[in-house]
Amino acid sequence: MNVPTKPNYISRREVIKLLGTSLIIPLISSCGGGGGGGSSPPAISTGPVVTYKPYGLNFGPYIDGQNPAQNQIVSTDQIRARLQIIAANTSWVRTFGSQNGLQNTAGIASSLGLSVAAGAYLSTNLTSNEVEIANLIAIGVARQAGVLVVGNETLLTNALTESQLIGYLRRVKQVVPTGVKVTTADTYDQLLAHPAVIAEVDLVAANFYPYFEGIDLKYAIAYLDKRYAQVKALAGSKEVMVFETGWPSGGVNINNGSAVVSPENAASYFINFVSWAKAKSVNYFYFEAMDETWKAAVEGPQGSHWGIWDKNGVLKPGMQDVFDGKTVADNWSGATLIGGPGTPQVSLNFVPAIGGTDNLRGSVIHVIPDNYKMAVYIQVFGGWWTKPIFTSPLTLILPDGSWICDITTGGSDTQATSIAAFLVPNGYNPPLLSGGGALPAELNTNAVAKVMVTR
Repeated sequence: MNVPTKPNYISRREVIKLLGTSLIIPLISSCGGGGGGGSSPPAISTGPVVTYKPYGLNFGPYIDGQNPAQNQIVSTDQIRARLQIIAANTSWVRTFGSQNGLQNTAGIASSLGLSVAAGAYLSTNLTSNEVEIANLIAIGVARQAGVLVVGNETLLTNALTESQLIGYLRRVKQVVPTGVKVTTADTYDQLLAHPAVIAEVDLVAANFYPYFEGIDLKYAIAYLDKRYAQVKALAGSKEVMVFETGWPSGGVNINNGSAVVSPENAASYFINFVSWAKAKSVNYFYFEAMDETWKAAVEGPQGSHWGIWDKNGVLKPGMQDVFDGKTVADNWSGATLIGGPGTPQVSLNFVPAIGGTDNLRGSVIHVIPDNYKMAVYIQVFGGWWTKPIFTSPLTLILPDGSWICDITTGGSDTQATSIAAFLVPNGYNPPLLSGGGALPAELNTNAVAKVMVTR
C-alpha cells in the first residue's frame, strides 16, 4: 500500500489510520510477538565505560533475517547474547512479548542482574492473547519481573477496547504476588483520553514521540515536558514513567516538517531527554537498546535506526556522552517572551483540508508560552466541538510560540467547516462543547487573542 505524501507531517496515529488495522502487529515499532531462528547472533561488542546508567532500556532480541510476524522461536542463547551487550549499561530492561521464546527474556535478564518490566503483546487475536497473558502471569508469579506490562499501544491501534484492556489488567492483578506492579503502556494522548485505564494501573506508563509529531529537535524535550505534565496531573499520586521515547539516527524522514533523522540528532535527543529525566526525577525506558532491521519494512527506513547501539551491538556516535554522565542545561522551560513586547496575537500556520487527518498548526507572538494555552474548537454540521478531547481541552504552546492540535479525534471531525482557536491564560478552563450551536461569549471575554477560519 502506498502511503500518501502529506503536506505537513505524518503522526504515529495517522500512520495507523493510513495503513489500516491489518498491519497492527508489525506497525507497532516496539511490538513483541514472534522472533526467529536460523541465524547466529552477532558477536558481542565491548560496551561503554559507564559513569551513568540510564534507568531502563526497551529491548528486542531480533537480528537480521528475523521478523516477529513470522512467529519463529527466539532461542535463549540469542536472547542472552543480545542482553549481554547492554547488561552493564542499564539497570532495567523492558520486553514486549511473552511467547515464541520471548517469555524466557525476564529470567535471563534477571540472571544478568537486571530488573525487568516484562510485557505481554496483546492484539485482535484473542487466542494469542491468552498465551501471552498466561506466560506473563507465570513470569510475575516467579518474581522474574518487578513490573508486568499488559499490552503496548492497544488503545492507539484499536486492537482492544478500553473494557477489554481493563479486563486483562484485572486478570493479571488478581493473581500476581504483592509488590509486582501491573500496568499497560500507551501513547500519552490515549492515556489522557482513557482515565479509566489510568485508574486501573499501579503505575502510569506513557509513550512520547516528538519525532512522530513533527516537532523540531530544538523543542522536542520542551514538548515532551508539557505532555508529561498533562499525564501527571491526571494520574494524581501515581508514578508516571516514560515507557518509550527516542529519535531515529537514520533512514528517510517521514515528516516534511522540522523533525529530521540523523546520528547527530539521535545523540542530541538522547542526552537532552536524559538531562530532563534527571532534573525532573522521572524514571524511564529509552527506546531502544539496539537497531532491529525488520522494522524498516513496516515503518520505512528510519524504523530500523532507533537503537543506542546499532544492529551489531556497536555503540553509535555521540551516545557515549550519556554514559559519561554528561548533561545539557535546561532548554525545556520556555520562559522567553516570543516576538518581544506587543499585543498578543495568534495565527494559523497550516489548516488541513476537509477530509484530511493532518493536525492544525499555529503560532503566537508577544506572550511567554508557558503562561498561556490554546482552546480549539471545530464546527461540524453546525455544531461546535472541543478539540482535541474533553479530558485534554487545552493545547500546549512550545517555547518558540508554535502549537499543534489534533482536530480529528473522532466522529465526523474530518468534515469540519470552521475552526476557532483562542489564546487563553493559564488557570482558565474553557467550556466543553459537544455540538453546541454557538461559541460561548465567555471565550471572547477570557481570550487575549483569537483566530477563526472557514474551509
